Amino acid sequence: MKHIDKGTRLANYLIDLIVIYSLWFVVVLMSQFYNAEYLIFYILMFLYYLIFETITGQTLGKMVTKTKVITKDGTRPTFVNIRIRTLSRLIPFDALS
Repeated sequence: MKHIDKGTRLANYLIDLIVIYSLWFVVVLMSQFYNAEYLIFYILMFLYYLIFETITGQTLGKMVTKTKVITKDGTRPTFVNIRIRTLSRLIPFDALS
């Protein structure tokens, strides 16, 4: 198991964020749910990570940097692991610290 440096993690995050914001922008413009735009963003973010990591073990950002999601022992994570991992992304740790 190879550890990924912070620069690669940042690249993954930025690429994924650009994709999620692009999807969000299109969905909000098409649906006109302006009052629920933040809720739509978090739903899209959750589904993006959950679907990509469950099916491929990678998000688009990870595909570009040639990294993938694995557990501590180097195996592919289960659906439950990915769901917990995805939910933890939604917790605003910056605001709590």
